[in-house]
Amino acid sequence: MKPIAVNDFCKFKFLSNITYSPEGRTSAFVLTEIDRKNDCYKSYIYTNKAGKLKKLTSFGKEGSFQYLDEDTLIFPGKREQDGSSAYNKDNDSAWQNIETKYYRISLSGGEAELAYTFPIPVSKIIPLPDGDFIVLGSVMPGFEDLYKGDKKYLAAYKKHMEENKDYEIIEQNPWWWNGTTYTKGAYTGIFRWDSKKKKLTWLTKKNVGVSQVELSNDKKSLYFISHPIKPRLKIHGENSLNVMTVGSGRTTVIAEDSDKFSIDGFALADDFMIILASDCSYGLNTDADFYKMDYKGKEIELYARYGESIGSSVGADVRYGGGHVLKAVGNTLYFISTRYESANLYKLEDGVISPVTQVPGSIDAFDIYEDKILAIALHNMMPQELFAIKVPEGGNVASNIKQISKFNTSVLKDNYIAEPEPLNVKRQGYDVHGFVLEPINYNPKKKYPVILDIHGGPKTVYGPVFYHEMQYWASKGYFVIFCNPTGSDGRGAFMDIRGQYGQIDYEDIMAFLDKALKTYPAMDKNNLFETGGSYGGFMTNWIIGHTDRFRACASQRSISNWFSMYGVSDIGIDFTADQCASDPWNNPEKLWSQSPMKYANKVKTPTLFIHSFEDYRCPIDQGYQMLTSLIDHGVEAKLVCFRGENHELSRSGKPTHRLKRLNEITGWFDSHRSK
Repeated sequence: MKPIAVNDFCKFKFLSNITYSPEGRTSAFVLTEIDRKNDCYKSYIYTNKAGKLKKLTSFGKEGSFQYLDEDTLIFPGKREQDGSSAYNKDNDSAWQNIETKYYRISLSGGEAELAYTFPIPVSKIIPLPDGDFIVLGSVMPGFEDLYKGDKKYLAAYKKHMEENKDYEIIEQNPWWWNGTTYTKGAYTGIFRWDSKKKKLTWLTKKNVGVSQVELSNDKKSLYFISHPIKPRLKIHGENSLNVMTVGSGRTTVIAEDSDKFSIDGFALADDFMIILASDCSYGLNTDADFYKMDYKGKEIELYARYGESIGSSVGADVRYGGGHVLKAVGNTLYFISTRYESANLYKLEDGVISPVTQVPGSIDAFDIYEDKILAIALHNMMPQELFAIKVPEGGNVASNIKQISKFNTSVLKDNYIAEPEPLNVKRQGYDVHGFVLEPINYNPKKKYPVILDIHGGPKTVYGPVFYHEMQYWASKGYFVIFCNPTGSDGRGAFMDIRGQYGQIDYEDIMAFLDKALKTYPAMDKNNLFETGGSYGGFMTNWIIGHTDRFRACASQRSISNWFSMYGVSDIGIDFTADQCASDPWNNPEKLWSQSPMKYANKVKTPTLFIHSFEDYRCPIDQGYQMLTSLIDHGVEAKLVCFRGENHELSRSGKPTHRLKRLNEITGWFDSHRSK
């Protein structure tokens, strides 16, 4: 068997946004691939009809779409007015070209044609029966009238941006979001597009932002979640659920956040609305329960206790894009949820939750039409493929999945793929679940180095899915071990480590390592290495300050100092205070005691730090502080910084940067192995 190569991920195809047509006769999805020559990702729309897959677009920038009717798709794009594939790079900046163009293409083929041009950035459009659209568009503070499309407003906006291009004026917190940069205070509003007059009408109020927006089944009402725009934006606690009459634009608040009711989302069933809301028992990470609201009476009642995460939180580095994670059909809600180490499809019917699938791996996105389900999933230790699912009727939910696509089959046909072997360790009152990947050509009589990998979050999980970098290390002759310590997702209250960072989670990880060494005598305890990103980076920084049993470590996009994290991260205010159960003014010693920087003077382990300049989730100063501390105390250390990258470097960074990162980590470990 051939080993997995460091650049094999560049050959993979990534699937997203699987969507059925209005009448269910076809479906479409986005396929993304890597363009090595231009060091970028290219996305195309594919259609599926009776299992036959067809490439519909060829420009390479069709990352999203929606059905306009049974035979027509529309998608946003950056093409010239005539719809050709020439890309005008001179206008590729937010302030020079804030308008959004949507193109129309027939499923029977042909060139895409320009269909609609909106004068503001648009994230979603919803067709109405009369040919108009509901539009979710950006509102620019101080230039709220841009939506009117008047050239004088656009000219004033461009002049302002040109005159202030060397400055950032910040008036709210958070002032930036990872992967975007400074927000400039922009927020999303709801507009109506008049297709005849080709004009927008602003329907929501000034300084009110919206998130989820859905049109009712009868097309007469619009339901949406809103929140106030003010200097201090909170992650939770200020949401309202609203209904707007499409004809008149009249809006009514039907539910609001409270101390024990934090609205996370909703779905529109035929006879009632299903609201996802948490009781905040475990702070910001509290998972939602399901509530039921009658459309007429507006009374909200508990429908089903759940308390597990919605969507897949199974880590992987072979994804690009998203898709639907919940949808109501009739009065049944279908949703993806992570339980233990896998993400499967479930349904909520008559107040009872039951599985639709129970397969190891991860369903990443799905869509359903009547009793037909299509899903994009990480199954069978392969990168993403498209699967068809049958709704079980008392049958075996583990055997109702059929693979449709084979985009990635040939890429890994003759390669060594290490199967994750479960390894659990008993703790006091609970188990820590994990996995072991055996090295290529494994011989139990030999000794092999070990890489311990720690996931981010911490409210995510590692599961039995294909993870390129781990498979690469196994092909390089390493054991790779990874687990889900306290703080991980998929087990209800198990994820709650508020105020305990670096304590019970660290003990869980070390216990798992000890169990792995005991179970596999071929693991070389004198050649132990460790890495992790985000929370895993925090834990790496913590580990090197509490043990010197590893020969070398690699800390990626990490947290090192909760004090400075509070002031500069896009989630710093809410996340720090919530997770650490303290802040710089209330019990500051508790905050400092959970900071790896407090123990940096005890580090002896050679450590590589990986950070990105545009990482606004765990900003680069966190790496600077640890690097400086280690160098100051005579410890071998190195920091590799990436320009133009953010917190998602390892998952969606430029291909050359992803290769550089993985080569740096692997080279660091290789160079520190004992002879």
